[in-house]
Amino acid sequence: MGAVRVVRGFGAIVALMSVVGWGVPARAVTDAELQSAVFRAKPAVVMIGVEVGATVDVQCSSGERVSVRPDPLRWIGSGSIIHPEGWVATNAHVVQPFYERNEATLGAELLDKAVAKACQAELEELGGEARAERIQALTAQPANQDAVAVEKKLMVNMSNGRMYPAELKAYSPPVYVEVATKVGAGGETVKEYGRDVAVLKIAERNLPVVRLAAHSKALNLGQSLFVIGFPGVVASHELLSKATQFEPSVTVGRVSGFKLDVGGNRVIQTDAAIIQGNSGGPVFDERGEVIGAATFTSLQGDQVVQGFNFLIPVESLREIVQQAGVTPQGESAFTRLWDRGVGLYVRDLHARAYRSMNAASQLHPGFPDVERVKEACQIKHAEQPYLDREEVQWGAIGAGLIGALGAVWLGVRRLRSAARRAIQQIIREEVEQLGLRRS
Repeated sequence: MGAVRVVRGFGAIVALMSVVGWGVPARAVTDAELQSAVFRAKPAVVMIGVEVGATVDVQCSSGERVSVRPDPLRWIGSGSIIHPEGWVATNAHVVQPFYERNEATLGAELLDKAVAKACQAELEELGGEARAERIQALTAQPANQDAVAVEKKLMVNMSNGRMYPAELKAYSPPVYVEVATKVGAGGETVKEYGRDVAVLKIAERNLPVVRLAAHSKALNLGQSLFVIGFPGVVASHELLSKATQFEPSVTVGRVSGFKLDVGGNRVIQTDAAIIQGNSGGPVFDERGEVIGAATFTSLQGDQVVQGFNFLIPVESLREIVQQAGVTPQGESAFTRLWDRGVGLYVRDLHARAYRSMNAASQLHPGFPDVERVKEACQIKHAEQPYLDREEVQWGAIGAGLIGALGAVWLGVRRLRSAARRAIQQIIREEVEQLGLRRS
């Protein structure tokens, strides 16, 4: 068998892991519990996009100079909103092309594309190796080497279609990057590696948020979890509408191991499906709390081996988020309304669920799950027998309470009236007896 290699977004590394935990299987969650947790979490999961483009003034063999914009280089990943004021957590390797000073390397790739586009007339009659050699010769010209102006963009895309430019607020490099060395207790040199976490900021308020678990150390082998993110094979699928490309996908699995990465930091192994594009996406326990983030998968040769994927634990997220100067907040105006609506929906209280979800969508309209559940509430409410509808039942309860209060009020009045009559009778009898004694 070949060595197992792990994907980091831009390559593969050899990883040997050690078991650091053990537990007992947790109880299986019900479908209703899982559905509720997924519904609550999805609006707060975002797509992270990095785009590197350029404007290039290309001089072809004819001497003519043509200004072109080649197709930009793009990368996608996933992330989660951890604070309603626009703070987002993801993997560092997702934003690595934006963070690194790699303009020369990326500029050379964009120049190749620009030359192929601008000098198409002289290249179209050439084939294969001859065409590649001509492009190489043109890109090597000093006039073209200095003609590339690289532009980088970092974007956060929400599932309601809104797109925001993002600032990078904190960055701990991928796990394979050596960040420091220190002297160990025995005088040996110890290397320190990155935690693969980045924190972004967008300009928005009252956003949906995820809830971070206090820690991940109570997880047990066999415990259920689910991953939400944007696998590239789905986001770029040729048979899917672009209208749904910003809606995240959910995969479900279990905790299958506890390991250490090459830097000695804890990672969680899972059999939940993860692929390029899922990186940085939140991973939830059955209660809907974030216990980690998808970070790398496994390769054998050039093939992705599913069922052997890894997560950085929530402790690593919290550490880098703290360095960014923000405290995660698991509630917002939107999330309170949405959570309440989901809770009512799973209890078949459709009219009240609709009102709560409608209030949430007024804060941030267009979330696909919110709109779908609102529509389901309307349909299910209309299909209910009239006497089973919650407003009819509440009306009946209200009428019953009013009737009961009325009956009590009438009873009190009758009691008071009877008491008055009794007192009057006693007084009359006392007066009569007093009159007889005087006579």
